[in-house]
Amino acid sequence: MDFEESGQDQTKIDELTNSLYSCISFRQGEMPDLARLKSLFIKEGMLINNNDDPLIFTIDRFADAIGYQISAGSLKSFSEREIAERTEIFGKIAHRFSTYEARFDPDDAEPLSVGINSIQLAKVGDSWLVSCLVWNDESEDRRIPEKYILSDV
Repeated sequence: MDFEESGQDQTKIDELTNSLYSCISFRQGEMPDLARLKSLFIKEGMLINNNDDPLIFTIDRFADAIGYQISAGSLKSFSEREIAERTEIFGKIAHRFSTYEARFDPDDAEPLSVGINSIQLAKVGDSWLVSCLVWNDESEDRRIPEKYILSDV
């Protein structure tokens, strides 16, 4: 892979990551773009909440769970944004450690949680798609190392 191709891949992965965060973030009275979120994953894509015992979702089950929480009124708004990243690319595979801040209300001064999304990607044709996204929030006994906080985001 030459530098130009690698740079284009990095740009596409940056755009995909921005889309991921955009799709799950929404204000009260709005809906997240769950159809678009599904389009960013391979058909068999997985999401894993690894804060306690792993909660494993297919992309369809995850979108259904979010939709249910919204319709039940238990989730009224949500905002998550990338604050730092580290991306490694080799051929048609990539891994992104995406440090995030999450808030229920995007206008809240302090985040609800800070953590890392470990995003595995596969290049399909000219596009990058997520194969798996695993996340873990920071806690008192699990601090995010400096190398995952400092980046050019």
